[in-house]
Amino acid sequence: MKDPNEARKTGFFKSMRFRAVLLVLLAGCLSAALGFLAGSIYVREKSIKLMNASVKNEVTRLSEKISRNVYTSAPSQSPDITRELDFTASYYDGRVAVTDSNLIVIYDSYSLEYDKYIISTEAILALRGVTSLTRDSAKKMYEMVFPVVETAASSGTDEVKNQPQQVLGIIIINYSVSDCYELAKGYVTLSVLLGVIGLILLIILGNFGAERLVRPLNQVSRALDNVSQGILEEKVEIGGYSEIARISDSINDMLGRIAELENSRQEFVSNVSHELKTPVTSIKILSDSLLAQPDAPVELYREFMQDINSEIDRESTIINDLLAMSRLDRKNGDMHIALVNINEMIEMLLKRLSPLAAAANVELIFESYREVEAEVDEVKLNLSLSNIIENAVKYNKEKGSVKVFLNSDHNSFIVRVTDTGIGIPQSELDNVFDRFYRVDKMRSRETGGTGLGLAISKSIILMHHGTVRVESVEGEGSSFTVKIPLNYIPENA
Repeated sequence: MKDPNEARKTGFFKSMRFRAVLLVLLAGCLSAALGFLAGSIYVREKSIKLMNASVKNEVTRLSEKISRNVYTSAPSQSPDITRELDFTASYYDGRVAVTDSNLIVIYDSYSLEYDKYIISTEAILALRGVTSLTRDSAKKMYEMVFPVVETAASSGTDEVKNQPQQVLGIIIINYSVSDCYELAKGYVTLSVLLGVIGLILLIILGNFGAERLVRPLNQVSRALDNVSQGILEEKVEIGGYSEIARISDSINDMLGRIAELENSRQEFVSNVSHELKTPVTSIKILSDSLLAQPDAPVELYREFMQDINSEIDRESTIINDLLAMSRLDRKNGDMHIALVNINEMIEMLLKRLSPLAAAANVELIFESYREVEAEVDEVKLNLSLSNIIENAVKYNKEKGSVKVFLNSDHNSFIVRVTDTGIGIPQSELDNVFDRFYRVDKMRSRETGGTGLGLAISKSIILMHHGTVRVESVEGEGSSFTVKIPLNYIPENA
């Protein structure tokens, strides 16, 4: 047989601890990857936005200076502006070009397009005063086209100042944003390094946390191992998580129930052994007595044989009741449900028990308030009610009575059996449906009871999804009330 501890060792990769750590790692890695990606995009776009703003501020300053110094009409007369344009092109690692109002290039930092026309949609829009910004992601380049607008200082008179400003030319600047990409790449590199460190810490903390998480479950496992080995006395005391505490309480409830069932089983076995052994012992004594008297008269033989026959009948009754209990204990036992007239069934039952009642000088009375039809297993229900009514007759007083009442509502029918018998002590009411339980053991033996009748009755009533309760006053009598649904509900419904 495989050692459970060995199975646990080989099943480490299927353990909750391993999977909890793995889940934490996967979640951490996924979160980190998404964080790195989002962070790098944010850093890149943020730095590009700052650079665009810087370029626009610089181009705005140059545009104003070009407008004030009439650079577009006489660039050779403003060497300072030319130097500033050269510095701007160098600073932004790009190319700067300036045109006049006819889109003829009057300055090019690359010295490639002098006196040439620049015709493009952006250039034409700039002549209308519209600034445009285009992006070439593949080359990591931007192009800004900015209008050079006539300023108030260069307009001269007040009349000119009040007229719409004239576009004197345009400034075109191409600049690289590769530094922004490099900044984002550096951010990712640093983030990955920090992520690796965080991952190591996550493994350590995750392993520690998983160990604490599964520790209560290991305690539960050990407790269940004890149960499997038959150790039921120890209670499971597990603190920590509320869910585990609830499992602990459930296990303790289960252990208590198992202990009760074990005690019940042992008591049942003891009772069965005793009940089966008693008739056999009597038969043995009677037969030994006959064998010890080889010349015994026929009358004595006949008397002893009658006693032996009674003990055999008693043994047979016990065995039949045990077999009935065994069949009823099977939850999937066959139920032959049919629509039955309960009034007629009880009348036939009382007719069958009338000889027993007459012999005990007990009156049987049946009262019914209405006709009742219900979906029941007639054979089983007949047996259940028969046991209850028969007990009421056997444990009654001479010249007593047993009254059977039948009534129903829209959901259930009710059968109440009331007798004027010896009654049951209040302290014993909870035990009357236990197997082999008898209030008066000496009288039970005289009446032939096995102590299984009421247990069988209750099992059958429960199979019909009904209830049974008992009320009794010692010395005055007892009342058993059975309530069963009119419509049978299958177990798998």
